[in-house]
Amino acid sequence: MNLLPLPLAVFVVDASGAIASWNKACEKLAGHTAADIRRRRLEELIEFDDAREPPLTIAARSELDSSGYLRCADGRRLPVRVTIAPQSLDPEQAGTYSVIVIPRAGLVPPRYALIQDLPTADLIEGLPCVFYVIDQSGHLLLWNHQLEEALEMTSEELPTTNVQYFFEEKDRAEIVQKILDAFDKGSSSHEAEMIGKLGKRTTLLFHCARTNLGDLPCIFGTGLDITARKQTEQGLLIRERAIYSSVNAIVITCCQDGEHPIEYVNPAFEQMTGYTLAEIKGRDPHFMRIEGCDTIEHQRIHDALQNKQSVRSILRNARKNGEVFWNDLRIDPVINADGHVTHFVGVINDITEARHYERRLHHLAHHDPLTGLANRTLLQDQLKFAIDFAVRNDALGALAFLDLDNFKHINDNFGHDAGDVVLREIAHRLRASVRENDTVARVGGDEFVLVINNQAGDEQLADLIERIRLRVSAPINVAGREIVAGTSIGVSRFPHDGDTVDRVMRAADAAMYHAKSLGKNNCQFYSMELNQVVHQHLLLEASLSRAIGNHEMVLGYQPKVDLRTGKVVGAEALVRWHHPINGVVAPDQFIPVAEESGLIVPLGEWVILEACGALKALEALGIEDFVISVNLSARQLRQRQFASQLARTLAHAGVNPRNLELEVTESQLMDHPEEAMEALAELKALGVRLSIDDFGTGYSSLSYLQKFPVDFIKIDRSFLGDVAEHGHTVIARAIIALGHNLQMKVIAEGVETREQLAFLREHDCDQMQGYYFSPALSQASLEELLCRDARLPG
Repeated sequence: MNLLPLPLAVFVVDASGAIASWNKACEKLAGHTAADIRRRRLEELIEFDDAREPPLTIAARSELDSSGYLRCADGRRLPVRVTIAPQSLDPEQAGTYSVIVIPRAGLVPPRYALIQDLPTADLIEGLPCVFYVIDQSGHLLLWNHQLEEALEMTSEELPTTNVQYFFEEKDRAEIVQKILDAFDKGSSSHEAEMIGKLGKRTTLLFHCARTNLGDLPCIFGTGLDITARKQTEQGLLIRERAIYSSVNAIVITCCQDGEHPIEYVNPAFEQMTGYTLAEIKGRDPHFMRIEGCDTIEHQRIHDALQNKQSVRSILRNARKNGEVFWNDLRIDPVINADGHVTHFVGVINDITEARHYERRLHHLAHHDPLTGLANRTLLQDQLKFAIDFAVRNDALGALAFLDLDNFKHINDNFGHDAGDVVLREIAHRLRASVRENDTVARVGGDEFVLVINNQAGDEQLADLIERIRLRVSAPINVAGREIVAGTSIGVSRFPHDGDTVDRVMRAADAAMYHAKSLGKNNCQFYSMELNQVVHQHLLLEASLSRAIGNHEMVLGYQPKVDLRTGKVVGAEALVRWHHPINGVVAPDQFIPVAEESGLIVPLGEWVILEACGALKALEALGIEDFVISVNLSARQLRQRQFASQLARTLAHAGVNPRNLELEVTESQLMDHPEEAMEALAELKALGVRLSIDDFGTGYSSLSYLQKFPVDFIKIDRSFLGDVAEHGHTVIARAIIALGHNLQMKVIAEGVETREQLAFLREHDCDQMQGYYFSPALSQASLEELLCRDARLPG
């Protein structure tokens, strides 16, 4: 062990340099006795290297680092470093100076004599803390190796540095005051962070007391390293602040003889529950329970606390004002150093809004937002339950599909707000028509479904369905206007018509489809005969899909004749199906199927391609001003990219757009007139011709009709009938006049008699088509007809 190897000889001198006192180390180092030193001057004992005339004053040397030689009693000249500092740190007690004399390197005695004289030297060196002795100048007289390690300085550096410079500048005034307090009051204590030469920082708890070394007043003390403790305290402060600032409520309870009294709650807990810490400190948290509620969760919490284990629970509690709230609670034990659980920490998250939102989402996921009825998801669950019950108990149940007949007309003519009122009223009437254990659902815009449980028999079920139909069909008052929404109802029975959800629903849907096909506003029950009809419908749909790809479709072309010249100026392309087994299938059989299934789109594309091919063939024969018209389906008209796709088709085929005419029915245009107007404008921009087919059979608005960019209107065949009857021709004459006034040409279709032809010519109709001139022809026959310039007789 090598405790401070340097002997510190300290003189106390006045401003003139006269020696007033010294320590025993002076005598040991220089060999002088007290009688030799007393009343001598400093320059007599120390020969300064920078000696000058006149000599420097003591005050001047206090600002210098000096070196020189100590004149020993035996005549030796000992090389030393000399540090001179005011005797007191207090500037108001100036007048005397401490002179610290330290032998220079290489001449240090093996052991510092002062330490050798202390019986506790080994003890001081072995202390688990910093030990130091400071004189009144603020310089170190004595220290142990722990101080050297903390300051990262050598033993030669330490005594020449005033102790206040071991600390941050902002702390130095307080450090000096604490040292002065120790000299003045006998002792002092303080915490401070000491800065090492290389930047090491050590937080120490200092305790110092006044003493004397010989005649030299000084203080000695210890500094206990509390760096780890301060870091722990800082961590605790941070965690305490985190708990205090947490948005989650936190409650801390202590364990006392099986009880768990509250020791602390944070502000979030106070805000969440309405209780302050002062009100509930010492109480068990279970005072917020709602008795009889969440008993299983309360038992889980009780068991976990008994077993000193963590637990998480979702349960309800009551706030101070009695309001019930849902909370997500997590409780964890706190274990001390001995392994014993001393406390429990509970973290509470208020999830009341989340629970309400979850319930709203669950309701929305299973109910229609407009009517509050069950939606398709809940319907299927309820239907499955009802079918299973009927199968197990040999009971009769029924599924009724209801489709409103006039709902689109209601929306278009009265507005969507009125439509919503109608739907809500229908929902109310349906709920009122069935029992509480039956299910009423809305599965589409105007489609409702009933699951009717446990019926006595078919007659009672039929009576109930008819009462429902009559109630739904009764007028509904909307803003002073009466609206009637008829309904078509299809009914299947379970388990008679099926024992699975899919079978029962398909049976009811087929029955409803049959009801609508019979004229709407009626009810049909599913039957084996009906099943055969549906089966044939499905087979037809499957065959139609295959037919388009297998080239079973052919086009016929019915000529259009100019009534003034008798010349054939165009033709309407009419699609026919040559079934390999069933022969020719009429258009009125497969076109509705194509419309419902969506196959009308690929079929329509095929018709346009065939028509373009026919136009190119006619062009090769020198016939260039001929127009072929193609019927356009509603699905095609609604396709967003139809116009651009048609442009590519015409360009690829090399067909002049003016040779292609697209026919759109009046009802198609009036379904969504604004959308139809936009679609027709895009088609018109391509250069194709446009015509309105079946004119007079729909509900045209003249304000819209004059805005549609069409070239022709076609008089439906139903308005030509018996032209001998004046009443049968009124509408035809009006359509011709209307078309001409709107700068459109008028075409009459279905012309079959000489009388009809004469009527049309008399009233200046532009074109005609029909069996009177020619039925639909094959492409070859059409080419032959045009090449020989066949005309309608005058």
